[in-house]
Amino acid sequence: MARLVGVTSPAPRPRRRATALAGLVLGVLLAVTASPAFAHDELIGTDPAAGTTVETLPASLTLTFSGVLLTDAGATEVSVLDSSCTPLADGAPVVDGTRVTQALSGEATGAVTVLWRTVSSDSHPISGEFAFLVGDDGADATCEAANAPRGDGSTFDATPLLIGGGVIVVGAGILAAVLLARRRPSRED
Repeated sequence: MARLVGVTSPAPRPRRRATALAGLVLGVLLAVTASPAFAHDELIGTDPAAGTTVETLPASLTLTFSGVLLTDAGATEVSVLDSSCTPLADGAPVVDGTRVTQALSGEATGAVTVLWRTVSSDSHPISGEFAFLVGDDGADATCEAANAPRGDGSTFDATPLLIGGGVIVVGAGILAAVLLARRRPSRED
C-alpha cells in the first residue's frame, strides 16, 4: 500500500467552531454570574419619605431596602434626631426581610434627621441619611451632629477587585476559546 507523504487531512471545522463557541459561552457565563456581586443593596424608600413634611412625629418610621438585610445583633443601627439633636428613636430597630422599622417617641417640630447603617445581604455595610420635616413652620435646619462622621469611617469597597476579577475571568475564557480553536488534532503516522 502506497502512502502519500506530506498530505494531511484538515481538522473538522465544525469541531473547531464548537470548541471556540463553548469557550466564548463559558466566558460570558462566568461574567454574567459574577455581575450580581458588583451591586450592593441600597435604600429604595422611606416612610415618611425623604424631604416630605408630616403634621406630627409618627409613631415609627420604615426604611425599605433592595435586598434582605442581615439580622445579626448590631448589624442595623438607626439614629433619629430633631433639629436640636435630641434623640427620638425608641428602642432598637426591627429588621424584617427588606424592611427596617424604628419606633419613635417624643415631640418634634422642624427638621428630623435619620442616620442609618446596616449590613446588606452581601455582607457589605451600607449607610446613609435623610431628613423630613414635622409641622408647617418651614424650619429646615438639621442637627449639626448629623453632619459629623459616623463610626471610624473605614469601609472596604471590594468593587474594583470584583471588576478586575471579572475582566480576568472573561479574558481567560476568550483566550481559552482562541487557543482551543487553533489547536490542531495530532497526526496519525
